[in-house]
Amino acid sequence: MKNINYTIIAFALIVISGCTGFLDERPNKGILIPTTAEDIRALLDNDTDLNVVPAFGLLSSDDLVINDQGWGSLSSPSEQNAYIWNEEVWAGEASADWARLYRVIFVSNIALEQAELLPASEEVSKLKAEALFHRAHAHFMLAQVFSPAYFQGVTDQELGIPLRLNTEILERSPRIPLRDYYKVVINDLEIAFESLPMSEPLKTRPSKLTAKALLARVYLTMGMYDLAEEAANWILERPEVSLLNYQDLNPSTTYPFVVYNSEVIFNSVILSHSYASVGNVNVWINPELYQRYEEGDLRKVLFAIPRANGGISFKGQYTGRAARFGGIALDEMYFIKAECLARKNDSVGALKTLNDLLKTRYKVGSFSGFEGLSGINLLKKVLEEKRKSLVYRGINWIDLRRLNFEPAFQRTIERKISGVTYRLTPLSKKYVLPIPDNELNLNPIDQTDRRD
Repeated sequence: MKNINYTIIAFALIVISGCTGFLDERPNKGILIPTTAEDIRALLDNDTDLNVVPAFGLLSSDDLVINDQGWGSLSSPSEQNAYIWNEEVWAGEASADWARLYRVIFVSNIALEQAELLPASEEVSKLKAEALFHRAHAHFMLAQVFSPAYFQGVTDQELGIPLRLNTEILERSPRIPLRDYYKVVINDLEIAFESLPMSEPLKTRPSKLTAKALLARVYLTMGMYDLAEEAANWILERPEVSLLNYQDLNPSTTYPFVVYNSEVIFNSVILSHSYASVGNVNVWINPELYQRYEEGDLRKVLFAIPRANGGISFKGQYTGRAARFGGIALDEMYFIKAECLARKNDSVGALKTLNDLLKTRYKVGSFSGFEGLSGINLLKKVLEEKRKSLVYRGINWIDLRRLNFEPAFQRTIERKISGVTYRLTPLSKKYVLPIPDNELNLNPIDQTDRRD
């Protein structure tokens, strides 16, 4: 950013450097803090550090497979452990998923507290709303990795993870019930929605569209289908975003999807790890999943990099570059609406929503639309097509966790490394990653039990 004063630069550098846990050594916020609306704007526009989501959900899901050579060459024991669902994951390492997301929360709280000291204005209200969105987004995405899945009446009293709503870095933060944790996330998003602009040309900035889209995802994850449908439908009725026609894209290019394409609602990236490198020839789209793409399905070619070793790697990220897309896009809203309609037995509406999306994903004449499906078969079809469309975005991990509570959608995931088979079974405690040891040293709280 241009014209940023040295105070905000120094503050940002100190916050970003060397922090391994959200209660690790931090700068004294009274020494170097943003003091003007311009400073806060610079802080919130630092998309490299704010627009990130955890990486270990994708790694632990069945979106991908890693061969023996690839697993052996992963850059950290934690990546290897997460891939095969070991009880111990971090092996003394810090977790970037934990530290970087709590850093987003810390920066958001700084922005909120300093904005409160400024004279009221439309710009200040907008800055507060952006900070609330970033805080809610980070809290929610952390919960998808480090907390049990939310299921009303079953897990709502189980403990989530620490909720951070201020910058008191030495304050001990207990784990709180999931129900209370999610209430705060929803409240932040609802308040943010009121003061955000309808849309932003910079899709790294929050807008009403981003807040409503994240609410749709949150409500779906909680099993609140009426509210999820309402939020998704609100997005689908807006003219600011539109579906891509995959026929207009060139599968021979390195990255077929351009940055900020018409479907992107909020641009964020999955944190970089060695398994996620586009140059890693030993990490592939799960062959079982890849075989489900039919001839004429343009996802099959737009998403795929054939490798000399026989695998098919993924290249279809909506970032338009090597970074893996972990944001929110319009296609996800179609799937949320279709699932919610199917769950209330509106087969006509669900099929129309699904077909309206999928007809933009096939060659002309290759897709005639699904028809005659209802009940559980329709719901399974919606979920299957969602998995095929949103592959490598981390969404599959969120869906695996929530669908574990419905026997019809449970599945066991298997890995094989050096002849040894590893399994992740439905409702396994290994769907929740342990809290990093260094964090427990700073903030003594109950560790996650991953013993099945």
